[in-house]
Amino acid sequence: MTSSTRARLTLAGAAITFGTVVAARAPARQTSSPPPPAFEAATIKLAAAGAVPNRMTSPSPNRLSIASMTLTSLVYTAYGNGGFNTSMRVTGGPDWVNRTSFAVEGVDVGTVTPLQLRLMLRTLLEDRFALKLRHEAPVGGILTLTVDRPDGTLGPKVKPWSGTCPAVMPALVFPAPRRQIVNGPPLETVEANVAYCPTGYRQGGITADGVTMATVAELLSLPPARALLGTITQDRTGLTGRYAMELDYLFAAGPPAAAPEFGAPSLATVVREQWGLRLVPGKGPLEAFVIESAQLPTPN
Repeated sequence: MTSSTRARLTLAGAAITFGTVVAARAPARQTSSPPPPAFEAATIKLAAAGAVPNRMTSPSPNRLSIASMTLTSLVYTAYGNGGFNTSMRVTGGPDWVNRTSFAVEGVDVGTVTPLQLRLMLRTLLEDRFALKLRHEAPVGGILTLTVDRPDGTLGPKVKPWSGTCPAVMPALVFPAPRRQIVNGPPLETVEANVAYCPTGYRQGGITADGVTMATVAELLSLPPARALLGTITQDRTGLTGRYAMELDYLFAAGPPAAAPEFGAPSLATVVREQWGLRLVPGKGPLEAFVIESAQLPTPN
């Protein structure tokens, strides 16, 4: 059995001090169903001051690293689909779930996929935070992203992905989650919502590189585009390939504007002209998780 070094949690007034917690995987129990996926070893502690927030990376094919996330953000990460999760909402829980940030490290034996890492993170959150969630799946009004042209031809600013990323990383706002390990799992094991190359909003538009249409729909659901479109967008194109795409459009600087400048074409028109895609009102599933109860991490 793997040995463990347990953290000690001290609460003194408003001060919270965490030691490093190493959680070792317990032996499998004799049950009728297999135990949930769990890290071989993991640590949870308070995030360091100045740590980059809301970023999950995989320094190696069997390791997860999160420098700074609140419990609410950790739920998005663990229970989401690996992308922006724009169709997902997390509510509830005590006040600290949105105020206190934690650093999480987890490692397993052998190579694992991003999905497996997130499943292990779920187990860790349920164990260490005594997390109890309620899952809801309402249906709401959305925009659906569809192919505009009857022959399926896409627009002039959409190309099949070349299989390589640019040597110079562009400056992006709202960067999309993307593949971290160059020599990691083959393409078919990387989820549709995970980009291969830097993707996000740039000055004067959007760059999407090595992406599926699932990520494109999520980009259009983020604040700069959502403020213009009025709701989130979900992919209904039926396309499964990966593409390199550019959208030239002057999104408002600072807080999103309610409409483009006078005389400018609408965002929906630009998406149709440059990408050959149409935005159509429709209905779609919306993921919702309610934190019914949670505790600050305790010693294992």
